Amino acid sequence: MRDASSSTVKSSIEDFCRKYHNEDIHTEHVTGLALRLFDETRERFAWTTRDRAVLEAAARLHDIAYSVNPRRHRELGAAIVLREGLQGFSDPERAVVASVMLFHAGDWQLTRTMPPVDRLFDPARAARLGALLRIADGLDFGHVQDATIVRVQHLKRRVRVIVRSPQFPYNLERAGQKADLWLAMFPDQIQLVAAAPTKAPAPALIGPDLHLLEAARRLLSRQLKIVVLNVDGALKGENGKPLHDIRVAIRRLRAVLRAFRGPLRKTSAKPINRAFGQLNDALGQARDLDVWMEFLTKGGVRRDLARSPRWRGFIQHQQEHRLLELATVCRHLGGPAFAALRARTGRLLRVQLPQAITTGPQGSLRKLARRALRKDLRRALKLAGLRESRSPDDLHRLRIALRKARYLGEFFSPVLGAGVEELTGRLHAVEQALGKIHDIDVGLSRIAREGPPPPRRLAEHLRERRARVQARLDKEWCRLEQSAAQRAVREALRL
Repeated sequence: MRDASSSTVKSSIEDFCRKYHNEDIHTEHVTGLALRLFDETRERFAWTTRDRAVLEAAARLHDIAYSVNPRRHRELGAAIVLREGLQGFSDPERAVVASVMLFHAGDWQLTRTMPPVDRLFDPARAARLGALLRIADGLDFGHVQDATIVRVQHLKRRVRVIVRSPQFPYNLERAGQKADLWLAMFPDQIQLVAAAPTKAPAPALIGPDLHLLEAARRLLSRQLKIVVLNVDGALKGENGKPLHDIRVAIRRLRAVLRAFRGPLRKTSAKPINRAFGQLNDALGQARDLDVWMEFLTKGGVRRDLARSPRWRGFIQHQQEHRLLELATVCRHLGGPAFAALRARTGRLLRVQLPQAITTGPQGSLRKLARRALRKDLRRALKLAGLRESRSPDDLHRLRIALRKARYLGEFFSPVLGAGVEELTGRLHAVEQALGKIHDIDVGLSRIAREGPPPPRRLAEHLRERRARVQARLDKEWCRLEQSAAQRAVREALRL
């Protein structure tokens, strides 16, 4: 490395980040994690001071070209460093920095054959440093900066890394997958372990002093990653949970976009919200069938109905219908439209919002949270009369309104306090009862209008179940309307 001050190197890196609208909050967090791994293993693997400087530069710049082309940001980022230079590093060292950047994602075996990696004097050095960056990047897979390395234990032929990631535990799973390069480059295994729970409450994802748009970015990032994590499972269709998790995450993502509509008006949030709404509508029929099949194949229902001569033909028709809907799921989640939507949303979260956070006014998160939740709660409670309706559409309308308020309560309880947290639990209990009624109504409608006739006992079974859930709904609604709970909510929202 050239004889240059650390301030010169830092200034050069910051110039790159400003020029290419880098997602600084992510790369700074990844840099901290990578350097912690480096420092904890420095003696074990005989790292040098120059190695640390290279790793730090590569970590800060590893996503530098995301704003240019998300799909090719590795290659383009490395090319930018090689083409435009990096103060404080010689030409050979810049090639190492670029190579380490390339290793942070993608197929590492293919990366070894790419320039400039294949031209390095010591490509193994770049791969070893890249292994640290790769794991650190996995530890912020959720892009919510909640992962911390609690401690590193040095065992015989094994390095154990204890990690706490309360808001997005999937980070550990992703980092474990990205430890593949470490396993290839080091004689010692690495073990990523979740830290034991503590008595102290986990830090909240958002807080009252956070920038409005930073709160939106964190909330949206978590939901988008949940969608992404479950796509493969939904495409396989082996069980209904991945599709369920996708639909819930999309609804939550859209709730955030609606709540932050004002601050997001100058971004691409509005068309993204509309596109996710259309996607969720397209996936709804398949999810309804998953719920229906789960109900039909439960032990009690199946034992009660399987002896009927109508059972085999009826259940076979339902299974065939679900296979047809799987094709719909594959078309929507495996096609170019969804890939484009993911890219557009990624650009919103990783380019537009970070840029807006640094240039726009902060605003009051508490004020926005109070206003958004108050609006949705009032809207839901105005529909209280629909609880007595026998119309499935009316009950579903009430359920959707309550769910919107409940989501905002979950998001904003760290900002608005315990009264809102209690409200959220009560809303959820009412909404769950309405959800079960909706599923039963969908089932009754399905057996009345399609397929071979079901066992006669099925309709009776559904109606009996509906009566039980209706009683539960009445009980939970009374809890929601209790005066003490209402006072706490009025205080939190200043109604």
